[in-house]
Amino acid sequence: MKAPSRFLPSIASLRALEALDRLGSASAVAKELSQTQSAVSRQLQALEAQLGVNLILRKAKRMQMTPEARMYTAQIRQALQTISRASLDLTLTPQGGSLNLAILPTFGMRWLVPRLA
Repeated sequence: MKAPSRFLPSIASLRALEALDRLGSASAVAKELSQTQSAVSRQLQALEAQLGVNLILRKAKRMQMTPEARMYTAQIRQALQTISRASLDLTLTPQGGSLNLAILPTFGMRWLVPRLA
């Protein structure tokens, strides 16, 4: 079953939520994701707005995840790991193809061609 795209949050916002669950603070998330704290906060707010659910309790400068957010994050973590593994497998699997070399003709005929044959 294909989910409507309006229910599919950005990977960046999901990564921010997962990192917040794991690291516990927005500053640590910002450092890990190489972003500013305000960018992380905006991503989390956008995620909450898109899902229509409060995921984070904000108290002064502290963020605390709701129980719903923790359950959601457990599922998201598995999905992010699957995407990461699939991407890594794709880049590590040789698919064949062509290789273009710029070499001197004499070197190609006398050294390279005999070794490729």
